[in-house]
Amino acid sequence: MGNVLIPASRAMRRSGSGAALALTLLIAPVAAAAHERPACPEGFEPQAGLNKDFEFEGQKRAFIVVPPVGDTDRLPPVWVPMSGTVESANWNLHVLRSGNNAKLAEAGFMVIAPIRQCAEQDPDLAAGACNGPGSNGWNWNPWNDGRAAGPEGDKWRQDAGPDARFFKAMVGCVATRWKLDRKRYYIGGISAGGTMTNRALLFDSHFWAGGMPISGEWYVGNDDGSPLSFNDARAAVAADPKKVFQGRVGPHPLPARLGPEIVITVWGGEKDLWDCGGAIGLCADYRPSTQAASNYFSSQPNVVHVACSSTHGHMWPQIGTDAFNLWALRTLASHPKGSSPESFRLTPPPDGYACKIGRFEDHY
Repeated sequence: MGNVLIPASRAMRRSGSGAALALTLLIAPVAAAAHERPACPEGFEPQAGLNKDFEFEGQKRAFIVVPPVGDTDRLPPVWVPMSGTVESANWNLHVLRSGNNAKLAEAGFMVIAPIRQCAEQDPDLAAGACNGPGSNGWNWNPWNDGRAAGPEGDKWRQDAGPDARFFKAMVGCVATRWKLDRKRYYIGGISAGGTMTNRALLFDSHFWAGGMPISGEWYVGNDDGSPLSFNDARAAVAADPKKVFQGRVGPHPLPARLGPEIVITVWGGEKDLWDCGGAIGLCADYRPSTQAASNYFSSQPNVVHVACSSTHGHMWPQIGTDAFNLWALRTLASHPKGSSPESFRLTPPPDGYACKIGRFEDHY
């Protein structure tokens, strides 16, 4: 649910011109479908269900595998769903209001759900230690989803961080046991999980074929990468809603050219907010953050961006959840890595959702 952020650690959005952006964007090589050779840590064998003690960068990580049901002759696309701050991995997989993502295995998807590092391999931990500010230069705790506003965060300007690398290693390990469609690796999540999705798609467009950030942050800042306060960031996006904004969610400067991807950004409507309570009060507004995300992804020639709006607030989409998930995942899978953006055709979403190709035009 909520990506609960305090204003001091959450300085976000920015201003500037398109010309200035073109001069500051990082020129990055495009590698189409470049995947590392599948491998697991020594002695580790992936299995259906909970996988624990996955040794990665000096830590023990965990993930859940829900294999596809049905036609085993067809290479399954991969879906990596992530919970947010206050919901567990198992809720995200098996509880309707939290995503019910395990059901997508019945539609032929290989579902691989990472467990947050703060949960210490516990798939049932909800908020607990995961609900709070980040450390070691990270803005927020559940995932390594964006660099902190202060100097400590600078080390992550060009480094995706442990979580983004863990996801790739996790998928690679699973691929040693099950044959997977390597042109259809998709990632997504809600709130902090949506923010982490944005980060993965920005840093690793060579690996992911696309993803679905739901109510994710952009941590909008100034053109030079310096932060803005919560209210200044909201005002900046409102004043220039078509602008491509730099953000602490990704590298600084942002890549000039991403690899081929499809991105479905979801906004929960007028109630897509988060209140930290007490003296802090309102601390997250996903109108400007989803607008900023849509502006950047829509500006990329190799990216198909679909902007979806609904009325469910700051949650996994609640109107016909299973139907929406199936539509969204089939939409992602219809555009495998390397497909031409011109060939993409958007099918109508389920009732209760308004979706279009391009940037959001209903926010301001």
